[in-house]
Amino acid sequence: MRIAILWTELSGYLNACLKELAGRPGVELFVGHQVSSQDAPFALSQFEWIENRMMWRDQRSLRGIANRLKEFNPDVMVFSGWHVRGYRDAARAFKGKAWRVMTMDNCWLGTLKQMLAVIAAPAFPRPLADAVWVSGERQAVFARKLRFEQRVILNGLYSCDSSAFHAARLKRIADGNARERKFLFVGRLAREKGIRVLAQAYSAYRARVSAPWPLICCGTGSMETVLDGQPGIEMTGFIQPSELPRLMSSAACLVLPSDFEPWAVVVHEAACTGLPVLASNRVGSAIHLVQPGYNGYLFDSQDTEGLAGLMQAMTEMSEQNWRKMSDASFQLSHQYSTERWADILLEGYAMAMSADSVSR
Repeated sequence: MRIAILWTELSGYLNACLKELAGRPGVELFVGHQVSSQDAPFALSQFEWIENRMMWRDQRSLRGIANRLKEFNPDVMVFSGWHVRGYRDAARAFKGKAWRVMTMDNCWLGTLKQMLAVIAAPAFPRPLADAVWVSGERQAVFARKLRFEQRVILNGLYSCDSSAFHAARLKRIADGNARERKFLFVGRLAREKGIRVLAQAYSAYRARVSAPWPLICCGTGSMETVLDGQPGIEMTGFIQPSELPRLMSSAACLVLPSDFEPWAVVVHEAACTGLPVLASNRVGSAIHLVQPGYNGYLFDSQDTEGLAGLMQAMTEMSEQNWRKMSDASFQLSHQYSTERWADILLEGYAMAMSADSVSR
């Protein structure tokens, strides 16, 4: 079974999913992907195990993808969205030759651009794909508006390296499961990640409590100066995927104040490690992975005082209640895994082929 994965920038979590898929009997992979950006400089060495791989930097360097795909002759083609021309052309070229799956992590927001896409959907982008693979229910709403029937909507597009983060949690339990009194932020240091809100809320929080927890900030980006040098904030720079489970297990709570966040795999990473989560209401994965009062809390994305209050509440929480939230996060994390990721794609293909044979 030949599967072509046509992506933008590869990440550590997608790498884990691809390894799981490649390990299934009879699966052969071809991966096309964009070169990593400066804001997320993943080490390319982690992808060297993929024997049949094509990297591209811009649309011009992507022109060779057509010949590579013709040579590979995929049974399944998974491509990210409809914004990369080379991938759109490939999807059109393989209509009726491969099962074409378009991935989508955009939440339905009702913007003008999205409404225009809905109007144009019968002509574009719906004809590009036989199925759509979305990250969650907010994305499925958009997919249905684009004329994808429920039977061709796959869920669970993203999973972290679940085994690695589960292992980090088990190690912490073996070491006594002590609560490490630290907040953690992981992400690009960009405006849409709510960096100013994070800095202001943390400053207000420090003024409220007698023994404030430090805030560990992992990432790079243009907003670094907003956080760097502030009391109590420790900057680590970009963290490679192999180091993140250890870092997660050394914190007590993930904080994600994003103003725009279609999904955020980091919430799944935190849940797998057993961390309670404070997330803004703009974080797409929060609808599935953060249940207020159960394993964390939600707040309005611009509510600085609200976030400061939740950080205070987390600091003052008893060890017993923190452990309950930790266990709840771990339970919720099982909705997604690298194994399930591979299953979703392979099961979807099997069902599509079965339906096709019946229709004939």
